[in-house]
Amino acid sequence: MKRLISLVREPLVHFLLIGAGLFLLFNVTSGPAGDQPDRIVVTSGQVKEMEAKFTRTWMRPPTKEELAGLIETYVRDEIYYREAVAMGLDRNDPTIRQRMRLKLEFLLEDLSTVAEPGDDVLTAYLQEHPDKFQMEARASFRQVYLNPTKRQNMEADATHMLARLKRGAAPESVGDSTLMQGEYRMATRSDIAGQFGEPFARQLVTLAPGTWTGPLYSGLGGHLVKVTEREEGRLPELAEIRDQVEREYLAQRRQELKDTTYQKLRAGYEVVVEPPASAEGRSGEAIAASRPEESGQ
Repeated sequence: MKRLISLVREPLVHFLLIGAGLFLLFNVTSGPAGDQPDRIVVTSGQVKEMEAKFTRTWMRPPTKEELAGLIETYVRDEIYYREAVAMGLDRNDPTIRQRMRLKLEFLLEDLSTVAEPGDDVLTAYLQEHPDKFQMEARASFRQVYLNPTKRQNMEADATHMLARLKRGAAPESVGDSTLMQGEYRMATRSDIAGQFGEPFARQLVTLAPGTWTGPLYSGLGGHLVKVTEREEGRLPELAEIRDQVEREYLAQRRQELKDTTYQKLRAGYEVVVEPPASAEGRSGEAIAASRPEESGQ
């Protein structure tokens, strides 16, 4: 019994069962037409779907002429599709191969049902993947710009200006004009790095709030800065980001199930990779001729 339960839980079994179900459903619903390649049946359900799609698009039902045109377009598509398949135009076509792969992957996505995880599972996942959920350091700060093209002695000028700022001078009255903001509110480290560069951001997020200091250097020049508020980077608690953690966990589990199913399908094939022909026009030995278990996959 345990082996039977384990077998029923296998994603590949789900895939095969649903595939068989779809095959039976197709044969039941298609009826005798399935045995007649020169007969096309447009079912009432398909006509209703055409009407509904037209109504959703144009906000009104189609006229008789419009509906007849929709049906004729469907018939034209079906005839061309059947003739193309009969001529083998679907073979060795990378676009069609990709579309078929995507369709199968979507089917496997639907089959890869994962039980809703509990807090213990999500907490463990959060701890195992901290880089995905780490909250960046943030800082609020003011900055006074020192233009290097106007400063022959940047350090001396910065010392003089720092003294003025610490005595209460307005930041707008100190430094050089710039299009950069004078004040930033709880900017993330990556936002700061995007505007001032990584070295500047790395130094800024370590400064204690409350005191003017500098100069810190960016690609534009020097900056006197005063951090007014700062939050350290941290890994949040599960309760703060539960929905995000659950989405990431479920996405990873579905991908794992899809990969497992692929490996089971892959095991049924022998793959041979032939090398390109040599300069003499002769092909060499096969690069690979194996099944996954033989190649260590």
